[in-house]
Amino acid sequence: MSERNHNFNKPLANLDFYDDSHGNESIKEIETRYGLENEMIRAVSRGSYKKLSKLFTANDFARGIEKRVDDPVRNMKNYMIILNTLLRKGAEVGNVHPFYIHGVSSEFAMRIENSKTEKDIEKLWDDMIYSYCRLVKTHAAKGYSPLVQNVVMLIDADLNSDLTLNAMAKRFNVNASYLSSLFKKDTGMPLTEYVSKKRVERAKRLLETTSHQIQQISHECGILDVNYFAKIFKKHTGETPKQYRENFRAEN
Repeated sequence: MSERNHNFNKPLANLDFYDDSHGNESIKEIETRYGLENEMIRAVSRGSYKKLSKLFTANDFARGIEKRVDDPVRNMKNYMIILNTLLRKGAEVGNVHPFYIHGVSSEFAMRIENSKTEKDIEKLWDDMIYSYCRLVKTHAAKGYSPLVQNVVMLIDADLNSDLTLNAMAKRFNVNASYLSSLFKKDTGMPLTEYVSKKRVERAKRLLETTSHQIQQISHECGILDVNYFAKIFKKHTGETPKQYRENFRAEN
């Protein structure tokens, strides 16, 4: 046996954990990194944002991964791609449907690639862990029946479609009264209230992130009557859409 291959036959107990002759990382470093990654997955699966944000910082995470190219921005992007994959796996373990995970994962994949500087990329760290933890808190199955899970997914996928109780019952080939009763039992609210809540959440994001006219936002959220939209929005937020946008911009 050659001297060069000798280390591959040493028992692990006899290896020097800080001897890098078997690779760029010591065995101890590799074990530590994988342990932290598993902790991260478990924290995300429970939606534990505070625990996850304390686990380690963006720089801690980056230090645990080998630099593969000389370009520091490309390296940071690579770190964030790995982080996105780990967080995605955590959400999956947390029983979030792939439909929701895919949406968040794709959004961050684009934001990572569109980042221009290391500082831009570092800003994604907190956004990513917060978004995935919130995803688990919001969309974990929570014991919903398969029918209600499918109805909820359809609502979230297309707020512009006909989401009335009768339309949904027809779409899923069930009795409207049965669907109404089951949906309220599983989610704690009537189907119509759930739809209104989701439309208002969507409207808030559009008011915060776009300069679209109120009427356009109303239509994008599936409500053609802008006056009715304003009434529903104020019921859920205590403000008109215009007031909400003005207050948000003043605070940010």
